[in-house]
Amino acid sequence: MRSVMRKFTLPAVLLPLLATTAWAWYPYSEKYERWQEPRPLTYAAMHNCVPRDCLPERMARFAAANLNTLIWFKPMPGCHMFQAAHDAGLAWACGTRGGQEAVAAALAIPGCAFIIAGDEPGSTEALDQIAAISDWVRRTYPDLPVFANLSITKVDHDSYIQKCKPDLFSFDEYPLLRDGKLAQTYLYDLAWGRQTASRYRLPYWMFLQAFGREHERPDYAYRVPGEADLRFLVFSFLAHGGTGIMFFIYYGFPEAMVMDLGVEDPERSPAENHRYENTVMTAAWYAVREVAPEVQNLARALLNLRTKDQVMYAGDGTFWEQPPPTYPNNNPAEPIRLQAFAGHGALRSIRVVEGQDLGLMIGFLEDEAGQEYFMMVNLAHGLNMSKMDGVRRVRLTFDRSVEQVERLSRFTGDVETLRTHPQEEAAVLDMSLEGGTGDLFKWSNGKPWRLRQAP
Repeated sequence: MRSVMRKFTLPAVLLPLLATTAWAWYPYSEKYERWQEPRPLTYAAMHNCVPRDCLPERMARFAAANLNTLIWFKPMPGCHMFQAAHDAGLAWACGTRGGQEAVAAALAIPGCAFIIAGDEPGSTEALDQIAAISDWVRRTYPDLPVFANLSITKVDHDSYIQKCKPDLFSFDEYPLLRDGKLAQTYLYDLAWGRQTASRYRLPYWMFLQAFGREHERPDYAYRVPGEADLRFLVFSFLAHGGTGIMFFIYYGFPEAMVMDLGVEDPERSPAENHRYENTVMTAAWYAVREVAPEVQNLARALLNLRTKDQVMYAGDGTFWEQPPPTYPNNNPAEPIRLQAFAGHGALRSIRVVEGQDLGLMIGFLEDEAGQEYFMMVNLAHGLNMSKMDGVRRVRLTFDRSVEQVERLSRFTGDVETLRTHPQEEAAVLDMSLEGGTGDLFKWSNGKPWRLRQAP
């Protein structure tokens, strides 16, 4: 059954008062809850070029990746793309480049899902511009969520939220480096975004990496995510309370999800030079498509849950025992540490018992009734690693009194009951998890899951 949720609207003057971390369930704004109720979890991708040929075929391929929302930042030149998306049964979203006139022209086309009022602002002037256009959007299109996408270190989060009053908190991060490494800041930044979103009781969205590029600087040279890589990004975000996923980038960029081999510079070449017959899908397209049904099945619960307590880690500590990064301009409101898991309630430990230990993540969530859930993620991922290459056998050790736990199936969206096995003074559950993948659990205490009906 659909969850019954308390709804209220937060007056803007109260926003500063909410800037305290409180890991407990809270409602989002009435506007956002009303917007989200009939929709699946947002699974979007950005288009960076606006060709006109074979639009039905292009949109069919976009939908075939299990994406549900097409994004294009420049509304005026993208109107034909928005119309094609709507004709294909897809939602679409736009930026505000070109100002009110451009946005109004685009919004004459049905199907707009949200407005991105700015991208990676880094100055007071940029925030002022975002605040002005956001205020106009709220007054003119009051049902549409509006927000800016941040580069998480470029702007003070409190200043941005109090000035621009976004309907959700969003940032981008591209941590999968071409040399096979993971950017050191990624897990810290996930926790930072979670901290900010929770402090202001905002939904937590993110642009995840779905592209690669060559660059002379190793920290700007990215690899195209494969199966385990893409799953690692998706499930680590969901374990931090993520409720909306956007991918950079679908088309119009080197090594995007879809590449055009007929143009030398896909980002800057004229749209008329882009031809459908010259396009090919990269590994990222297939990885985004493959994990999407599992994400939407888990979203039946995740959209009703809120993150709580500390996200923790177990196993190989090379990725989380590093000192926290130093941010030269802005820093989290409260210090962030990546903590080792040392037990939580009746759950004593988690560990890899078969396969190379590349670490585990565990995040805790709760529903409106105070029922606790947890998501465990196998962090195994890497250059050219498939999800099956990354399979690990994992053991969860509980107090002896825990005879069973419940899991929401990623494949069916149904609740499964898993029985533990007694072992000395404990109870254990052994299971396999694919590379980068997470499972969502709840205690078997007779209380129901808060599940949404499929949209």
